[in-house]
Amino acid sequence: MEQPMIHSYKMYFIHPFIYEDRNYANIVKCLLHEESQWKLKVYQNSNVEDHIRTEYFLPHIIKFLYPTMYLDEKERKDVASLHPHMLKELSSLDFTLKPNILETYRSFEVLCDEAAFPLTFENIYLKIFHGGVGFLYFSIACNKEQLALNDLIQINQLMRPIRPLYKDYPMARIQFKKNISLFTLKDLLDTLLGEINVYDHKENIYNIYIDRLIFYSYVCVKKDSLATDQWICERTDLLEALRSCSLYEPEKENMTLLSQSDQDQVYFSRHKSSIYGFSKEGGILLAVDRDLKGDEILPNICEAYIPCYFSTYYLDILILGLYQRISLINYCRKLSMLKSLIHYKQTIEHIRFEILKFTNTAWFTQITNSELGMAIWKHWFTLFENEALYCEVKQGLDELDDFLENKRQHRFSLKLGLITAITIPPTLIFSYVGNDFDRLTFSQLLHPKFLISSFLLFLGMLGLLFAIDKFHKN
Repeated sequence: MEQPMIHSYKMYFIHPFIYEDRNYANIVKCLLHEESQWKLKVYQNSNVEDHIRTEYFLPHIIKFLYPTMYLDEKERKDVASLHPHMLKELSSLDFTLKPNILETYRSFEVLCDEAAFPLTFENIYLKIFHGGVGFLYFSIACNKEQLALNDLIQINQLMRPIRPLYKDYPMARIQFKKNISLFTLKDLLDTLLGEINVYDHKENIYNIYIDRLIFYSYVCVKKDSLATDQWICERTDLLEALRSCSLYEPEKENMTLLSQSDQDQVYFSRHKSSIYGFSKEGGILLAVDRDLKGDEILPNICEAYIPCYFSTYYLDILILGLYQRISLINYCRKLSMLKSLIHYKQTIEHIRFEILKFTNTAWFTQITNSELGMAIWKHWFTLFENEALYCEVKQGLDELDDFLENKRQHRFSLKLGLITAITIPPTLIFSYVGNDFDRLTFSQLLHPKFLISSFLLFLGMLGLLFAIDKFHKN
């Protein structure tokens, strides 16, 4: 039986979450505190590594993803001094776990009833966007010498679930080398997001993917371990096993069959030696180390090429697509939670402002001049259905605006009607008096007949206005 072996790989897991954006300033201040477990990452144009990474994108994307790149000298000093009022105005902030704290999590073993894998956290990252969306993500490596394709798939299966996927689901446990206690993935996430949980209690944290992390893997398989003499772009069976996180078992009839239109949406290949796989739960880049002649394919195996791009540019593209999707879902949530339009005036105004700001700063279709980068972006953009989500949010906001405008006009008409009802009776009476108006005295105005007639005319006007309003509503 064919058992593909791995030449090299990259494994990332992403935990998107939503926090209440009114707490953004407090969260930033807490993350910047000396006792925080996080360290701020500042991008600088003078740093060659930062410059190479950011120049891949168009200027407005750089400003959105790496806002510290565009700061002037005074603003850089404020950032260097961790000035919270300056930092909370930036579109996003990047943090990495402090080295001494990372060491306590560095080596661990993931355990389940059927298998155990010795793993290492290469790094743990936190990215907070202004507006209530954040991402906790980390890269891990396996300390096993010979890693098979099914080993990586099984690690993905074990590391993703945050809570049981169904009743009596066997959850994996995490055993850290420097701690004798057993942890679950949820325990680890709660610990790493401790500073955010201080201001956003657990009932206010909304996890978009509910029960599992998003996976993101680069896999370069060994050509010698493959049974067929095909280019890797033709091995959609291997890609589908990775994309669906299902063990590769070629002798079993468990492969998912996709139509041609579905394949065009979730598969993408520009070179015969690699192929991309997309899904709402994660992404895969599958490559091979040698061509059909047996010669090594340098871009696939050299860390400076595709593995580097996968960990930087392509990862940022995925984060961008996820940010748009989660922000739009968050706006749908906020619009659906408006219980009373009368008592939520400030909330409605805030939501309208946030959506307008999102449209102007974060809603884009062009992110890079790279043809390959744009192809990857379009696949994520289409798969996440961001266009449909945006139209849904915009339609909901437009209908809300129409409703509020109708309410405003109705209140104005009611006020105008009351003014009319009050002013017309005296006008009719005084016009009836005519030239004798100058002879009227104050005592005559207080005469019962005058007061009763004015009151009856007032009630008549109110009744007429009520009848017209009732007829208009019907």
